[in-house]
Amino acid sequence: MATSTLSLSTAVYRPQHARALSHLSYSPAIRVDRQAKDRGTAKAILVADISEFYHSIYTHSISWALHTKAIAKTPARGRLGDRLDRAIQNAQHGQTIGIPIGPDTSLVIAEVILSSLETNLRSRIPLLRGSRFVDDFELSFPDYASAEKALAILQEELLQLELRLNPRKTSVRVPPVALEPEWVSELRKFRIRNNAGERGDLIAYFDLMTRFLLLHPNDHVSKYGLQRFKQFQPRLANLPLYQSLLCHMGVVEPGSIREVVQALLFLRSNLNALDLGALRETLNAVIRSSSPLGHHYEAAWALWAAMQFQIQLDQETIAILGNTENSVVAVLACDAHANGVAPNLDLTRWASRMNGKDLRGEEWLLSYEANVQGWLGTVGGGDHVTADPEFGYLKASGVRFYVP
Repeated sequence: MATSTLSLSTAVYRPQHARALSHLSYSPAIRVDRQAKDRGTAKAILVADISEFYHSIYTHSISWALHTKAIAKTPARGRLGDRLDRAIQNAQHGQTIGIPIGPDTSLVIAEVILSSLETNLRSRIPLLRGSRFVDDFELSFPDYASAEKALAILQEELLQLELRLNPRKTSVRVPPVALEPEWVSELRKFRIRNNAGERGDLIAYFDLMTRFLLLHPNDHVSKYGLQRFKQFQPRLANLPLYQSLLCHMGVVEPGSIREVVQALLFLRSNLNALDLGALRETLNAVIRSSSPLGHHYEAAWALWAAMQFQIQLDQETIAILGNTENSVVAVLACDAHANGVAPNLDLTRWASRMNGKDLRGEEWLLSYEANVQGWLGTVGGGDHVTADPEFGYLKASGVRFYVP
């Protein structure tokens, strides 16, 4: 990773932080400052993004990146790249395509692969100038022809790693080019007054988000726009309107349900005057629309929110939950059932996972947690978790992946 001159996302070891390895900085200002500097004499800018990067990484390319493809394909014992390749495969049921999303180790793997890519680019592109944040590139060139040639080289080198560019997010642009999307700057500079004008400002701000959502459906407009409300407390007279605006955004843009829930939790801790009936309708709607489509992130956050606010779900929603094939949602649903948020939940589908085979399969999280939390018993009796040497060790050590 130390060989990279482009990366703004190099993994930094921070033993005292919540995460052992993380980006040097998530601040957009760091990227903007670097881009402004690199664009100084640029007449053409290559913007590129790798398609489904984490999902499409070929695990063998880890060894290629560390040792070169030629060396990696020769027989050898104990090479670091080969050991990492096997470890990543073992973490995902032997699959060689894709690496886990989330673990700090995956950030290191990604940076190692892209740093090796950068080394190859540097050997073929004189005076390589620009920056990269994970798989998002911006490279500056003295003329359009150089940028087009660099794009072809980048595509060739990515294919060597079994990776491809996302055509929707890749292009050569002629300056001037905005340093950030219009919707970011417009939402950031919008001010909500703490006076009688607050009501109109709230309406105008949510209307502005809606306008940009329609113009940029593939961008995280609502997630960004709702960040400012994590610790926002409106005037009491405007609370019903504000809650309605938040709930509506959660329904039409379920991907922003986390930000909606965070804003509502802050309101409860400070005002304790929410309309729980309206919130109940919102959470039920999000779960009913998201879970059947496999949008488990949205369903999980809505289900967690229902438990936080002690809102009992509708029977229609509960029936949909019972058919979900996702361990995170299933674990949350079992907890919701245990504390009365999801009464009459049919646990039959998940109860069948309580065996040694599923403990070693894709539903391992459900099979383990439902056992250690005491929600479901082992199929046929006994204790399939205790009987497993590795998972039994975790259970005996008090390891839990979910805290009710």
